[in-house]
Amino acid sequence: MTKSTIERQEGNLAKITITIDAKQADELYARTLKRIGANVNIAGFRKGKAPNNVIEKYVGKERIKIEAIETVFPMEFSKVAQEEKLDLATQPQIENFEYETGKDLVLHVKAELKPEFTLAPYKDVEVEYEEFKTEADAMQKELEALQNRFATLEKVDRASNNTDVVVFDFEGSANGEPIEHGSAKNYTLDLGHSNFIPGFAEGLVGHSAGEEFVIDVTFPENYHEPKLKGAPAQFKINLHEVKERRLPELNDELAKKAGKFETLDALKEDIQKYLDDAQNFENEKRKSDAIFNKVYNDTNIDIQESMIAREMEAVKEETRQNAARQGQDWEKIVESEGMDSVNQKLREEAVKRIKNSLIIEKITKEENIKIEQSDMLTQIQELARMYGANATSVFEEMKKNPSSFALLSQQIATRKVNDLLLNSNKFKTKA
Repeated sequence: MTKSTIERQEGNLAKITITIDAKQADELYARTLKRIGANVNIAGFRKGKAPNNVIEKYVGKERIKIEAIETVFPMEFSKVAQEEKLDLATQPQIENFEYETGKDLVLHVKAELKPEFTLAPYKDVEVEYEEFKTEADAMQKELEALQNRFATLEKVDRASNNTDVVVFDFEGSANGEPIEHGSAKNYTLDLGHSNFIPGFAEGLVGHSAGEEFVIDVTFPENYHEPKLKGAPAQFKINLHEVKERRLPELNDELAKKAGKFETLDALKEDIQKYLDDAQNFENEKRKSDAIFNKVYNDTNIDIQESMIAREMEAVKEETRQNAARQGQDWEKIVESEGMDSVNQKLREEAVKRIKNSLIIEKITKEENIKIEQSDMLTQIQELARMYGANATSVFEEMKKNPSSFALLSQQIATRKVNDLLLNSNKFKTKA
């Protein structure tokens, strides 16, 4: 017979006492003692044949008690959590216990709970959203992009303009010293689509092949390298080639190259369908964002600091890894932005994630939304298509990291909640 009491405290904490009657506790101790004894080698006895008092002396009663508790606690706490409808924020912790032969086993447990809150209205609400409309010249831009994709580059004997492609050597210096990674040979740059610092591409316009010259620029104040922030710099240029982009004609031949369309009209029809689908998709997304943001903003949740702190650590680690993948040094980012500013951003993102998650979870419960096996299979198949793999290999890879299934479930729940919100509310465009 098991009994439990619960005392809810400030900060969404709960003190829980679980009492297992003496008979059950003694039986649990005896089973654990037997299991441990069967797996230890004690000098003078065959394995598993040592008397109980010898086993207790050899391994220690405290270890036997702890292993016994570890065996029974998950199941007993699960019952309490289900009966009391405890919504746990983290795994519960056993703070202390009372376990003596012939007496009840008493477990004193601390559990952190998710905050309780009342959802703002999320159905039968009229929501305004900013309607997305395809630009009037969208078709023309798509056709121009297609022409550029099949364009050819031809060397020309003239000064460059801002639509040309140039090939050149460069050497950069700032504060009288060479810039690390600031030089290259035979570098090719599209002057109309440059990712260099402001002023660099512009400085290459108006020059011809064979010229040598210097470009003076200033690094932006928010540049990622601290010592180059706002610094004046010079780049020595040796221009080798100027190339002009030659666009193909818009005709049936180009349509066939683009996608094996028989005619230009067939290509245009396909582009129009793409534009219409993109417009519809964007407006559905804007509606979804509008209703969720309204629920988010109108719902008040008092999130405990401990929960925010844990999520901040998760966000920090994710941000650190993303920075590393992009070749950025996390410590330099912190130094550049300042610890207070970084922590504020981490906190804001952590609170946003927690609140989003809690709202989606609560709507899921309120609406009795279920995650079916078929939903998981569909989502895995979508992931497989996205990564160009087969569903079986994606599933096997996910099995190596069990938390990925929880993440997948969250994604499915989010999608189902979004669908519910879209279908349960009225939307009108902003004037």
